[in-house]
Amino acid sequence: MMKLYATILGTTLLGLYSVTSFAITGNQSPQPLMLNEGVSDTQLISSTPRRYELQMNQESDLKISSGHLASDSGDNITIQGRLYDEAGLLVSMDSSYQGHFMITERVTPGTYILEVKGDAMGSPNEVSNRYNLHLGVN
Repeated sequence: MMKLYATILGTTLLGLYSVTSFAITGNQSPQPLMLNEGVSDTQLISSTPRRYELQMNQESDLKISSGHLASDSGDNITIQGRLYDEAGLLVSMDSSYQGHFMITERVTPGTYILEVKGDAMGSPNEVSNRYNLHLGVN
């Protein structure tokens, strides 16, 4: 009986973890999504840029990178990140054909917009079109 309860509890917790960790947002929001320090929710790669807003309260070293699930191949994923300041000027950009980009930049206080776009080429068995963002601030 105890083994049955442990199995049910384990299955329930795994289900909850899977839903929160692998939530995929496919709808494009008219307003930029807030990007906070840490790891973002999983998003779908799209050729239409997805916009993220970053609020910087002090001068900081910013590190933004994209990633995908370890079980997914990034070999056929093109992804690009572009960071803009409040005036809409391009601050930094990076792109990759292996599913990862990395932007490192010293920024001053203000609002920044990160645009992410890309393409996942290949069959669904070869490639996943999901990514998440990692934001570090020092």
